[in-house]
Amino acid sequence: MAIRKWAAIAVAFLAACSQSSPRVKPAPSPAIVSHSPPAPVPAAELVLSTAPWTLDADPGTVITTANYKIFTTSTKTSIVENIPPFMESAIAHYTSALGELPHPDAAMEIYLLGTRPQWERMTRRLMGEQAETYLRIPKGGFSYDGRAILYDIGRRDTFTITAHEGWHVYTQRTFRNSLPVWLEEGVSTYMEGFRWDTASAERPTFLPWANFERFDQLRWGVRSEKLMSLDALTKSTPQQLIAGDPDAALFYYAQVWGLVQFLNEGENGIYRDKLRRLISDAAHGQLVPRIRKELGDRAASTYTYRRRGVDIVHLYFGKTPEEMEPQFRAFLDTVVKTGTRQQIYQGKSPLAP
Repeated sequence: MAIRKWAAIAVAFLAACSQSSPRVKPAPSPAIVSHSPPAPVPAAELVLSTAPWTLDADPGTVITTANYKIFTTSTKTSIVENIPPFMESAIAHYTSALGELPHPDAAMEIYLLGTRPQWERMTRRLMGEQAETYLRIPKGGFSYDGRAILYDIGRRDTFTITAHEGWHVYTQRTFRNSLPVWLEEGVSTYMEGFRWDTASAERPTFLPWANFERFDQLRWGVRSEKLMSLDALTKSTPQQLIAGDPDAALFYYAQVWGLVQFLNEGENGIYRDKLRRLISDAAHGQLVPRIRKELGDRAASTYTYRRRGVDIVHLYFGKTPEEMEPQFRAFLDTVVKTGTRQQIYQGKSPLAP
């Protein structure tokens, strides 16, 4: 399988202060579902092997699980012991939360460094002449070529960004066609939401609504009227926005999080099956052929190289972004209305009665 050679930079979830908080079938009303593995394997049994690993002179460990090789120099027990069950729960979430998706056919790589200087050295080692672009990331990490390169930024934020970048690594390794940028980033934020399982403190329960960072930024964007139009949102990239105005990038990530929630639950679920079809088509290599069939070779070529330039919203959902805008804005108004933050805390849909 050819790895998708595009980078995904994740810094946007750091906009709001972190809070220590704590295959669905189509239905006429939104379903609230936990996507954790139904019969979890004890965390210790998830680790197939550990071995010494060094970054220059700094000692570390490589931890092998069924789906990951995790290279870490962290000395924090709360990270080293919890990252294997976290990532194995994450891959179960990635492959089931928005429809049944294929599992990777080889171990994916996560580099989780203990400090920023170590992360900078690893970035230079892996990215070579391109490293300077990534070293400008103020806090967080990135994924490229089927690897995530991250560092410890505090327990909650570290696991959040690992869930975010883990989705990028998964699609880079597994998908035969790339998702459009807005959807790739939207799903990665959708995959961030989790709470630690009260019955097993070492394992997360993934709840896509349990995401204070995105929710608070989205609420601020709605109330301050700083959100982009849906048309502009689907034509932008976070890299462009980060270069011009970091605040705009933060609103972008919050808004694409809201967009995926809308396509999954909005309008009584009328777009849910189409969202799953789009993601499945990308996973199985049927997205670009559909573009070619319906829009022509030039559109397919443009999309292949840019992941933009084609109105995927209209192609898959039957409405242009301009036509869908009123529904989307009404959905966002409902999501951020007074009193919904308690439902976000519980990981529940703000649309639920």
